Amino acid sequence: MRFSRPIAVVIGALAALTLLATPASAESFGPIKSSCSGTLRATWQLTDGGVSLGRTELWYSSVSGGQNCVITYNYLTGSVPTGVSLWVDDNNNRVLDSGDRNSYDYDTYASYAGASYRNSTDGHCVMVKGEVSGQGYYDSFVTGWRNCG
Repeated sequence: MRFSRPIAVVIGALAALTLLATPASAESFGPIKSSCSGTLRATWQLTDGGVSLGRTELWYSSVSGGQNCVITYNYLTGSVPTGVSLWVDDNNNRVLDSGDRNSYDYDTYASYAGASYRNSTDGHCVMVKGEVSGQGYYDSFVTGWRNCG
């Protein structure tokens, strides 16, 4: 089917508007819930040049065979890129590889990313990553394997 030039231009413009109007979705994988529960096991501060950007928390609960949960709060005003990741060392080799489960949430948020969690973590170590950037500031970290058992 061949369109006249004016119709082709209108169709192209509508297609472009549709792409621009599509809301961006969070880049996430694995289960996510509104908050972590249980016992706070660790907190990491995110800072850049003395400016406090946020914090990442690791929580543990004995529900569902052991649940580890992570959340990164950002302290910057407005929505800024914020992320959190959790890996479970399912094969107990303390090497990040394809045998490990991962859960993460990264996007532009006004308050926090996550809470990313995994069940059935008893007897396995976890690794955590947190990140906040924006307004000219950036900090990120990755822990070693921890919270084993």
